[in-house]
Amino acid sequence: MLNVFANALNNTGKARVNTDDIFSALVETYERCQGAWAVTAMIAGFGILAFRDQYGIRPLIMGSRPSATIDGGIDYMLASESIALRQLGFKNFRDILPGEAVFIQKGGKPQFHQVTPAKSYAPDIFEYVYFARPDTVMDGISVNSSRQNMGAKLADKIRSVLGEEGLKEIDVIIPVPETSNTAAAVVSERLGKPFSNGFIKNRYVYRTFILPGQKARQKSVRRKLSAMESEFKDRVVCLVDDSIVRGTTSREIVSMAREAGARKVIFASCAPPIKHPHIVSHHLLALLWNIKLTASSHSQYGIDLATPAELIAHEKSRQDIARHINADEVIYQDLEDLKQACFAVLPKPPADSKVPVVNDFEVGVFCGEYKTEVPEGYFEHLNEVRGKKRKMAEEATPGSQTLVGNGGVVNVAGGNGNKRVAVDGDDDATPSGAQNGEQPPVVLNRQDIRYAYA
Repeated sequence: MLNVFANALNNTGKARVNTDDIFSALVETYERCQGAWAVTAMIAGFGILAFRDQYGIRPLIMGSRPSATIDGGIDYMLASESIALRQLGFKNFRDILPGEAVFIQKGGKPQFHQVTPAKSYAPDIFEYVYFARPDTVMDGISVNSSRQNMGAKLADKIRSVLGEEGLKEIDVIIPVPETSNTAAAVVSERLGKPFSNGFIKNRYVYRTFILPGQKARQKSVRRKLSAMESEFKDRVVCLVDDSIVRGTTSREIVSMAREAGARKVIFASCAPPIKHPHIVSHHLLALLWNIKLTASSHSQYGIDLATPAELIAHEKSRQDIARHINADEVIYQDLEDLKQACFAVLPKPPADSKVPVVNDFEVGVFCGEYKTEVPEGYFEHLNEVRGKKRKMAEEATPGSQTLVGNGGVVNVAGGNGNKRVAVDGDDDATPSGAQNGEQPPVVLNRQDIRYAYA
């Protein structure tokens, strides 16, 4: 997307552009791109630029603080979440509005410009369900408060599904850490059931639902969570999680609960069934369908959750899903309740305020109705690209092994099938594929590797 913007800027024919040129180039960029984006860029020697899609789907916020290096100066910072600013001492937060841009010239003040009229103000609701930290306020909505409301509404749904007799069976409410902790605590309080942190999280394992490959996801769940037998043994447990995507993680979690001695497992999700792809490339890019450009990640709104066939709720009933993850019961939040959980904590603006506020949410993953137009053939195109990438990866790394690093996983080619791999602090280890005079494999982020498994 930045290439499209740079081309538009280059078309001015100027060696040195001004602020008006930048905003004009953005108009052309918005005309050529569709999807969701929150972009920040530096124009060397001139200033910093940031802009947001017309629907406000991707988050973008700005803050300021007195400069520590320039007397009387002001520092500015832009990020997706307010907590990133607050932790560094920034205040005076201001959300970049849908279709709006801001340019901060070197040594100057922010200049805001409405590049194109806002089509809506509809943040991706998955930010509040899962992506964002609980101590973030995003588009005026406290993530923590919204999750508390999700817990209250989920508790009511659990009561409705199980009935009073079914509720009497539940011995304990256990969250799947950590995103669901807030909601689970409220579920416990509202249902009058004990709360327990029965799963202990290993903080050095990456988020599992976006790991490449099902085997990697399954192994990482076991490395990420540890079930305390004392909290599960001979109990009927209600597990509360933020969502169920492919079901891989959920199935492993249910298995761990049963292995720890649970008599019965009820699985409750703070989000409705995810039946459609989270459709636009990386968090800061948009799908440039009209000029046939694609990026390394293929999710129109930020993260490539899965293809429809991989989503466990796609064309399956609640009972089918329960059988698939080996739970006795699966209970989902209702979509309207999820939206109301977020709307309820949105501050009411002053009567004379002209600043727009959130009026809807992007919820296409649940219902298939996306805020942005989805080009014809888009999903087929993504499936084709995914297939090619998988095939290339298989051909490039036959017999590859998966290494778990602090930031996630990396792949190491090991065609001879050896299981021994080199990790930091293991000076005697011989990298797989390095015997018989062969060159050792290339290890991505080698300095970050801590654990290895074949």
